[in-house]
Amino acid sequence: MVYTPPPASVARLGAIANLIASATPIDKDITKTPKIFAKLPGGQIFFDTDLELDTDGWPDGFGSGDTSHRADTNLLCGGDPINANEVPYFVLPLPKAWFTALGVSLGDYAAVIFQDKLAFAVFADLGPTKKLGEGSLELLRRLGQERLKPNGKVINAGMGPRVLTLVFPGSGDAAHRADQATLLAAIEATAKPLFEALSSPPMA
Repeated sequence: MVYTPPPASVARLGAIANLIASATPIDKDITKTPKIFAKLPGGQIFFDTDLELDTDGWPDGFGSGDTSHRADTNLLCGGDPINANEVPYFVLPLPKAWFTALGVSLGDYAAVIFQDKLAFAVFADLGPTKKLGEGSLELLRRLGQERLKPNGKVINAGMGPRVLTLVFPGSGDAAHRADQATLLAAIEATAKPLFEALSSPPMA
């Protein structure tokens, strides 16, 4: 596969950059064609897109400036929606069949890279069938882009281009979603070692 990662992100990718040549393209129609949308040899999903803003699940979202805001998210935590202003989450497009066939479920984790910044996130919401690349207020914040004004209004804009997302199939656990504090700890504790194992060069 012919793909060149953004130069500013190469150091963060580490050995992952070497796996991309052996990746298998994912056959799904996306309106804004990703630079890459593929399955790595180890089964991880990798894509390079813009990252649009999702405020779903944030209790204060109505009237904040995001016209598509919804009170709920497809994933729940302790019976409640995932708060976009407090939890870093990412979105994958419907229908579910394409990602479940790749072993991915709501609640799985991902590493997200923008330039030299690295953040970890949970798969918490489902999006339009042809839209790839959405993340919560807190995810954009962790990648260096604040979208919430001091007056509580949202700057309804995404970020990018060249935001890299690496999804780890089967990495979620229902026990991680007992409450928000448990989930926030689990995102980092689970996704970080998975990313480091993949990005570190193999031992000689």
